[in-house]
Amino acid sequence: MSRGKGLIAASATAVLFFSGGCAVNPLTTSQNTQSESVAERDMLADAAQAVQTAPWPRIDQVSFLSRLAGAENDNRITRKDAIAIYLEDLGPGDARFSRLATDARANLGAANRLLTAADHALTAQRVNMNDIAMVETAIQALRTNRQIYVSAAREIEKTGEPVDKNQLTAIRDAYADAIRALGKSADALAERIEEDHSATYAAPTRQPRSNLSGV
Repeated sequence: MSRGKGLIAASATAVLFFSGGCAVNPLTTSQNTQSESVAERDMLADAAQAVQTAPWPRIDQVSFLSRLAGAENDNRITRKDAIAIYLEDLGPGDARFSRLATDARANLGAANRLLTAADHALTAQRVNMNDIAMVETAIQALRTNRQIYVSAAREIEKTGEPVDKNQLTAIRDAYADAIRALGKSADALAERIEEDHSATYAAPTRQPRSNLSGV
């Protein structure tokens, strides 16, 4: 073997040694990264959907323009309707507040899982505006859910049924904490997009965003 061939063989051996004895396939690495991103996005979507799931019918929002045009739907579900339906579903007896508290804690648990999913999304290879939109929609759902649970508890109290005011305050405070934390996560996702100069989508001109961390 010539000296030149020997050096080439030695160099190849060294490369294999320091790379763990195998070559890295860029295509496989890219596919793994894409799979991880899809999994993280699916986890975020599932968690956001769980937050929006509530034990009352979906509330129909009517836009300001629709009201001006007189196009309101008389059959739509309002927040007041949702409270009445929820109270009826809780059933009779003196344990309605206990069941309400259980439902609220389940919703807060879903919010906590969404916060974890948002943290994972923040470390993904790519973050897009849909990720932020899902978190923002969940935040709005949490605000609505908090209002309904608190209002329903007050209605229960009016009937003379027992309501643990300390527990109700704790639930209200927990919602405030969850909304604040998710708002910060949404802001962090937005900052990540702005800093990601290698993004492949055409980013629209950024509009001033509301303070999502507010309660």
